[in-house]
Amino acid sequence: MAFDAEFLRFPVVYPQPELLAALTADSPMTTPDKVRAVMGELVFPAPPADRPYLYGCMVLSFDGKMGFPDDPEGTLISKENRLDPVGGKTDFWIMNVCRAYADGVIMGAGTLKARMNKMWYAEISDPDLAAARPSLGRKGRGPLGLVVSADGLDVPLEHPMFTRDELPVILTSKAGARRIIDRWAHPAELVEAPRDLRPGTDRLQILAAGADLPDTAGLMALLKACGLDYVSVEAPGYIWHLIGAGLLDEYLLNYSGVMAGGTTALGVHSGFTVERHPHAALLSVGWHDGFIYTRQKLYYDK
Repeated sequence: MAFDAEFLRFPVVYPQPELLAALTADSPMTTPDKVRAVMGELVFPAPPADRPYLYGCMVLSFDGKMGFPDDPEGTLISKENRLDPVGGKTDFWIMNVCRAYADGVIMGAGTLKARMNKMWYAEISDPDLAAARPSLGRKGRGPLGLVVSADGLDVPLEHPMFTRDELPVILTSKAGARRIIDRWAHPAELVEAPRDLRPGTDRLQILAAGADLPDTAGLMALLKACGLDYVSVEAPGYIWHLIGAGLLDEYLLNYSGVMAGGTTALGVHSGFTVERHPHAALLSVGWHDGFIYTRQKLYYDK
């Protein structure tokens, strides 16, 4: 089937068309033909002045879990929907759409640890989407890989991703950067000021903000100063962290019609309160036999 738009197509409705139109009125993007054929119009607003526009991309089970208890790899929530394999492939394609729109893709250390035997990186598997990047104002055939680290010790530097010619960029604190440099047996470079992150280099680039703990706002500001206007976030824990910080602008959140159970869910150890919690407004809703595909705008209490 490859990624045939006729097979991937699903009905889409826009619950609040006026809100969606207002949010995207200043967008510099043009929806690629293939994306329009499957999902309808999809463009993101102009990015903020001080950071990239941040959007999450993930899939949950119908009972809100991001992994099965016996195997937490997130892709299985979609792949193991045996009643709707086409819907599962569409979910994977939507992740590719999110990557096509992005200058960078944030992946978490936990995601890499769950895929230690796979060459998992910010690849765009659909060549039509890769070819459409100029219409979105994006450079190169794919986004830059970004890996977030809380302390410099959680990143599996032995992952196959770190054997590619284009190494990912690690985001952490200054203390975390020192730990990564100590663990990395090859050239590495600390990046604390704006620069082009894309030139071919055999050096591992480490963006650092914050002394002992990562300064999330500082890291996002540095990414923006380095030329990244749109960033897709695939790391579930970091999605929740950005929501907690009031920084995630929206997410494309899909629901797979399976029940997983267990505790592999967002926000298990860091909930909000009755008095103060974020809200989400539906911008679009689509569906297949066993999947729901949503786009949600996030709002935060001020």
